[in-house]
Amino acid sequence: MNTSRAFWILFGVLTALAVHLAYILFFPASQLADQTEKLMEEAGANKLQIAERDNAAMGFAEFPGELVYAVCAFDLASSPLVMRAQVPDQYWSIDIYGPRGETVYTLNDQQAPRQQLTLELHDADPDPQAIVNAANSTGRNMNAITVLTGTRTGIVIMRSAGAGPVERQAAIEAFRASACSVTR
Repeated sequence: MNTSRAFWILFGVLTALAVHLAYILFFPASQLADQTEKLMEEAGANKLQIAERDNAAMGFAEFPGELVYAVCAFDLASSPLVMRAQVPDQYWSIDIYGPRGETVYTLNDQQAPRQQLTLELHDADPDPQAIVNAANSTGRNMNAITVLTGTRTGIVIMRSAGAGPVERQAAIEAFRASACSVTR
């Protein structure tokens, strides 16, 4: 009787541990995929949307009272994505995430204190000649960065300080002047 009881207790503990690990490993990626799908349905792929109270981009806002967010769900199936970012004179960051939430690239005001920058995102299997051509193009400036994402889909999240009304307005204006679009 004791052996049977110990078996069922051990079985219950191991089952609970397996369920807990599965939840930790798979739920965040599933939640991110759902939020990204909502954003793509509402704003479309390769379009920048400022997070506001009742839109899908707000699902990516971790600290909505303190920071202003703009989000671009990207799909590089047809061509690379060009993100032209206007950044305010205050804290800002740009983070690129893969489809499972893995960090692909990150940049902030301390690393690149510029007013404008251009990010060109290439997928998991980029055309090397396209990257060389982009790097050598006459219209490309010092503020242009090429990112090899290692993935075809993901999200770009721009954040900026927005706790006070002046900072919030500066961030919103900068993000409205920013854009995500495919190169072709």
